[in-house]
Amino acid sequence: MRIWIDIDNAPHVQIMDPIIRELERRGHKVLVTARDYGHTVELLKMKKRLHILIGKHPGKSKLLKIVFLAYRMFKLYIWAFDKKIDLAFSHGSRSMVLPARFLGIPLIVMYDYEYISDFLFRKFARRIFMPSISAVRENEKCIPFPGLKEEVYLWEHKYKSDWDEGIIFSRGNLLVILRPPASMAHYHNPQAEVIFREVLKQISGLNGISGIVIPRTKVQRKEFMQLTRDMDGITVLPKAVDSISMLKDADLLIGGGGTMNREAALLGTPVYSIFQGRIGKVDRWLVEKKRMRFINSIEEIKDIHYEKNLQKTPLVNYRNLRGYICDLLVHV
Repeated sequence: MRIWIDIDNAPHVQIMDPIIRELERRGHKVLVTARDYGHTVELLKMKKRLHILIGKHPGKSKLLKIVFLAYRMFKLYIWAFDKKIDLAFSHGSRSMVLPARFLGIPLIVMYDYEYISDFLFRKFARRIFMPSISAVRENEKCIPFPGLKEEVYLWEHKYKSDWDEGIIFSRGNLLVILRPPASMAHYHNPQAEVIFREVLKQISGLNGISGIVIPRTKVQRKEFMQLTRDMDGITVLPKAVDSISMLKDADLLIGGGGTMNREAALLGTPVYSIFQGRIGKVDRWLVEKKRMRFINSIEEIKDIHYEKNLQKTPLVNYRNLRGYICDLLVHV
């Protein structure tokens, strides 16, 4: 089969790369398109993954989001027109939906947060893959899969001790990873930014702690470099790194929600989430497993425990999720 995969956000590189490798191992031809957003292009280059770059993120403007979505859909349609594609697959790429529909290409989409704006997926996708924890049972298109999407790649990851090359921080200190909120997402609540900025201020006043800010976009990088320039012990990551290796070394993660929070929780790194939107079933499950805790106000920041995490216990649900997803793809 000729399978088209569209990647429109940086975390999807991690998810799709092992799936692409497995599909290619099985003899399928995989065509990859990508949107220039956040660290997506940097990560694709790190993975040495061939791709066609089409479109970019417009920023926070709702009007521009609609315009850029329509434009990217058109460009993807033109690109895919003569490719003789048998199947289209993505992790939540809205841009792929209508081009696949108009070209008669069966579309399968995967996502794990049940509160996204998913009208296009419910209307036009042939099947929707979701973790069994968060699967929408009343949707006849929904196919549950075991485990969490992060398990597609986490358990095959090989640790790289040089992930911090070129990054200045004290290795002997307690290492806190700081992931800002997704300020451009449609479900973003500005209160999360208020809490995150206060966390930065408090950490900068603590001895023996190195905080590394992992910005989601180039705009966030500039913003936090400016904000933290007089803060001791805070480093803003200047480039994309092997984030899984980084999380394996981290003692703690304070994050604005999303994939990195769940990666850390599964790896055994304590997670404090400052996400202020509707809490999805996957995160609720991680809270029940005592792998994640929510901070909902500035007052609750005092409840964060800063301590060395010397013994991590991974939370493994399903080890061969990559193969499971590929089996679903080729047989649906």
